Amino acid sequence: MRGWCRFSCFFIFFTVFGIDAAFCADQKQQVVLTSEGGLEWNSNEKTLTAEEKALVVRGDTALGADKITAYYKDNPANKDSEVYLVKAFGDVIITTPKQTVYADSAVYEIEKSVIILKGNPVKLLAGQEQMTARILELWQNEDMAVARQNVVAQKDARRLEADVVRAYFVKKGKKTEVERFEAESNVVITNDKEKVQGDEGVYLVDKETATLQGNVKISQGNNFIIGEVADINMKTGVSRLQMLSEKGKSKGQVRGVFIPDSTKEKESAVKIEKPKTPAVLKDSESVDGRETNEKILSSSDEGE
Repeated sequence: MRGWCRFSCFFIFFTVFGIDAAFCADQKQQVVLTSEGGLEWNSNEKTLTAEEKALVVRGDTALGADKITAYYKDNPANKDSEVYLVKAFGDVIITTPKQTVYADSAVYEIEKSVIILKGNPVKLLAGQEQMTARILELWQNEDMAVARQNVVAQKDARRLEADVVRAYFVKKGKKTEVERFEAESNVVITNDKEKVQGDEGVYLVDKETATLQGNVKISQGNNFIIGEVADINMKTGVSRLQMLSEKGKSKGQVRGVFIPDSTKEKESAVKIEKPKTPAVLKDSESVDGRETNEKILSSSDEGE
């Protein structure tokens, strides 16, 4: 089927190779929906659904999925139709100049420029950083991503885990990278040197430094120190730990625990063996369960 129809800034046209639809979301950015398969337009519910390699493009953001439904509304002021919501399902992939995200489903709130993704897990790639979570929110106007549930942010040997992590992006030259992470609840940062735990913290990616607060514990092997506030340099391995103070008075003391290596203890321990019974006593005769050495003594006397 070939043909087209147009209503203000809303139009649909059919081609031999696929089906495309475009809407005016605002004066500057247009929302374009394409599909290599069928496209269903429901004028009563004001939806447009694309299946089979469906793709939505808005500005420099592209969202692809197995199935995409766009929701639009009429604007009485200028008689235009505007897309305000996009829902995507199955093998979702989002590409922007700042990041690439893989998920199972996505909801794109056009007016807020917010994309909420869910997956098992959702995977975000930004520069050399990789972050996974069950739920991820992309706040495009704030250059921020919020990850929730089973969050892991990893780069080389460094690994950051928490219940909630906010990633802030910054443009460096032609590339956009993660500038810092802000983590909340059950925060754990590890590398090949140490492990740091706390209630909340901030990690600066370039400097490889972190500041953690609340029930802080820094571990190296079996040794650890605990306190309330810690400044950690993951690059040098130097950490400073202190307790929170109130009106110049410390609330407590920093405590360190150093545990010897149990393996080395075992290797250096003196082995004590039970004395062996002389062979001559093993051959001696016994009477009523008691050893008799009369033969041994008599033989020694004869030798003298």
